[in-house]
Amino acid sequence: MKKIIFLIPVFNDWESLSKLIEEVSKVIEKNINFEFKFLIINDGSNKFAPKIKKPENIISIKIINMRENRGHTKCIAFGISYINDNEKFDNVILMDGDGEDRPEEILNLLEVITKNPKKSI
Repeated sequence: MKKIIFLIPVFNDWESLSKLIEEVSKVIEKNINFEFKFLIINDGSNKFAPKIKKPENIISIKIINMRENRGHTKCIAFGISYINDNEKFDNVILMDGDGEDRPEEILNLLEVITKNPKKSI
């Protein structure tokens, strides 16, 4: 079973992040050949992160808090480094926590991952 990690930086927009996780969960619910995890990088938000409800088809949701706001790119770099050093995974899917990325596109990514597992997309 392929292990997919969604890497999502977030700064203060916890409401959009919660909505994104719900939407992603609905899109991927029938993909039983994959295990899905979320790694959220909190980019020094000054708003308290609420408890995020974990959908049943998601293995885990982990939040790592940056000490200060470092920006989107630094959060992604930190997240990739963390995943590489600490997680067992096959693929990482980067998404914005503010709803700019469309969850429907994930199905296309999963199709390419299935056909070309070594290819970056």
